[in-house]
Amino acid sequence: MDHRPYEDWLLDDERLIPEQERDLRIHLRNCPECAALARTNLSLRSAPVIAPAEGFALRFQVRLAAERKVQRRRSLIGLFLMVVMGVGGLLWLLSPYLPYLTLPPAQLASLWISNLVYIALTARALGALGNALLDVLASFVPAYIWALSIALLGGTGFLWTFSFRRVGKYSQSAA
Repeated sequence: MDHRPYEDWLLDDERLIPEQERDLRIHLRNCPECAALARTNLSLRSAPVIAPAEGFALRFQVRLAAERKVQRRRSLIGLFLMVVMGVGGLLWLLSPYLPYLTLPPAQLASLWISNLVYIALTARALGALGNALLDVLASFVPAYIWALSIALLGGTGFLWTFSFRRVGKYSQSAA
């Protein structure tokens, strides 16, 4: 038996329409769990509300202000440490290159150009090495294995994309 609508009716503070009240009364006669819930709900709603002790609100506000002050101080300390660590890490990473900033502009430009040429030649050499390795690998692996591998990778990519879209739609509908 589905108790969910009856439990919702018992615990919500909304007015029920006459048909819902009739259904609830019939259900409470036949269901001891929901009847116990109704009795508990009635006793909780009829319990007297005890006033807080004298000065409770003032003590609470003072304690809340103190906690906010501590939290603000912790946040500032954390932010300061994060900035110091970030700047220190950046300086540590850039430390080998800082002496180059004192070079004359012409020498700095020639250094940049030589570095760019070095990077281009390295990329070209790595490309040639990759082509040679692929040629050797292609001669060892049959063509149907390559086709199967590409098909599996494509299917995996399709399923991955489909699942991400589905999760995205689910999260948008939940929000």
